[in-house]
Amino acid sequence: MIRYDNKNWISLLFTLKGSVLRSIALRIVLFSTLSAALVELHQRQIINLKDVSSTPWTMVGVALGLLLVFRTNASYDRYWEGRKQWGSILVAIRSLGIGIFAYLAPHPNAAAVQQRLNRLLIAFPILLKQRLRQTEDSHEVQRVLSPEDQQILAGTSNPVAAILFMMASILGQCAAQGMLTEQRFTMLNAYLVELSINSAGCERIRNTPLPIAYVLHLKRFLTLFCLTISLPLVAGMGWWSVLVTAMISYSLIGIEEIGVEIEDPFGDDPNDLPIDEICTAIEQNLIEFARLAELTATPAVAV
Repeated sequence: MIRYDNKNWISLLFTLKGSVLRSIALRIVLFSTLSAALVELHQRQIINLKDVSSTPWTMVGVALGLLLVFRTNASYDRYWEGRKQWGSILVAIRSLGIGIFAYLAPHPNAAAVQQRLNRLLIAFPILLKQRLRQTEDSHEVQRVLSPEDQQILAGTSNPVAAILFMMASILGQCAAQGMLTEQRFTMLNAYLVELSINSAGCERIRNTPLPIAYVLHLKRFLTLFCLTISLPLVAGMGWWSVLVTAMISYSLIGIEEIGVEIEDPFGDDPNDLPIDEICTAIEQNLIEFARLAELTATPAVAV
């Protein structure tokens, strides 16, 4: 994700970083070149475009506009839903991390259990990020997890679900050993359930693209419209129709391309969600919780 100043309109007007211009430039040049060819043919009287009416393009333009609006809204809904899921993941992990250090009763193994759970919590968003991006970076996980936990996860088909199971199992053992009351165990387990729901929501967005029939129809409709839009313009506007064709193509194709950019919000493109930053923030929070737990650990709490 690119951070920007929305008030600095001059900078935004000329920046290319994060813009879809690069990805649509070739199509704009193609449609403009075709328009220029039509102007030349018309002026040489090889073809006659004086009687071409703009009515068909006006009528289908309304339908095309509605399709583009729906396309962009559907993509932004996916983008915003993904952001809400990761926001909920951040809150659930913070709450679970606080509970781990605050609610586990004093016990000879409490510190080791807290540290292990904390490492698993740090690894959870990293593994989810890799699963959503369909990538695998073992170094990210190796620096966080112990070799034993890495070996457990290595044999699983879904490390995200596996790490939730491991945390639930550890909390269950803590409750069985009296390190957690039933009420506190229920509360911490609820955060695990929330993490499971949110991670499944992210996978649902990632694994459910827009219907192919809709995508194909819109792309073909848009291409046909931009290819032919200069036909009713050439006779009245001459060479200015090339510029108008370029402007119309830039506007319509750009809107469609923005929808393509944000429909899968979990990647590492400039317009995708800042998942790397969220993972870093989660890790910093959990490390800070561990430090605070050491600083606030006292034999007795004064009332």
